Amino acid sequence: MQASDHSLAVGYADRVAYYAGSRAPASLPLRVGTVPEAARCLQHRPHLDACWAPAETDRNAPAHDVVLVGTAGVGKTQQAIRLANTAWREGGLDLLVWVTADSRAAIVATYAQVLAELTGSDPAAPEQAAQAFLAWLRPGPAEPRRRWLVVLDDVADPDDLRGLWPPDHPDGRTLITTRRRDFAQPGLRRRLVPVEEFTPAEAAAYLTETLAAHGRDDDPEEIRDLAQELGHLPLALSQATAYLVGAGLNCAAYRRLLGRPGGKPLAELVPGPGALPDGQHVSVADAWQTSVERAERLPPAGLARPLLELAALLPPEGIPAYVFTGRAPIAI
Repeated sequence: MQASDHSLAVGYADRVAYYAGSRAPASLPLRVGTVPEAARCLQHRPHLDACWAPAETDRNAPAHDVVLVGTAGVGKTQQAIRLANTAWREGGLDLLVWVTADSRAAIVATYAQVLAELTGSDPAAPEQAAQAFLAWLRPGPAEPRRRWLVVLDDVADPDDLRGLWPPDHPDGRTLITTRRRDFAQPGLRRRLVPVEEFTPAEAAAYLTETLAAHGRDDDPEEIRDLAQELGHLPLALSQATAYLVGAGLNCAAYRRLLGRPGGKPLAELVPGPGALPDGQHVSVADAWQTSVERAERLPPAGLARPLLELAALLPPEGIPAYVFTGRAPIAI
């Protein structure tokens, strides 16, 4: 068969998909998908960077693919943004793909979009196009080298990646962020990396630098106290700071609004959807609500919310395990 000037055959020897191009294929290096905006004044966390580097024992060995796992608002996406942007700036990539991976359909759609860019065509069957893209990521010995990074941000369900995980290839990397702590390791070159809240020092430094960026300063002790009251959670810190700067408050005044009794819930002390900082799309309250809804669907379904409601009544310094496992709470 005679191929046109803009065409591509992709696949394995026993299954080849042919795409006739309707426009010129994109040239490499190529970025597909929108990498979110990097947060202002976000603290550099070297221990997370270290998880992305090759093993100390063998700097020439292929680095592991990484799954960043943690609760909503701890900065998983921001760390992924940092790693992706660094790899791109250093010129080590031919292809960077950013996928907002909150559903299987979203993953398939982005993979199909990448194939359309690479081939200059618009495949009609997204699932087939997604598989053809995954085959492109694993070139044969006679094909040019392809250095790639695929970022799958906010994977809601590990099962959404069934048959869609990028291949294990020495020239490719996969970076995933997820709230699911039960995310199984699917290969020897892949590791799970917990992402926690800021340390007290990181949280205080973030608040100090963010206030300074707005021409403000505050009492260091009040900054530390506010950071502690917000649980050192990066998302809560960024939104609370945006609110108090916009309202002309200092940390002490904001803490009084947030305090108990008679205080306001945090959901009322962050900016509205159109005024969230750093290009954010959801408030910290909405992010937590989404986490609860996802947890409610996990087996045994329906237990996450009542357990959280019980925990909310107890002091945060430490709760004995039997409070949740004893006969009384189980019977509720």
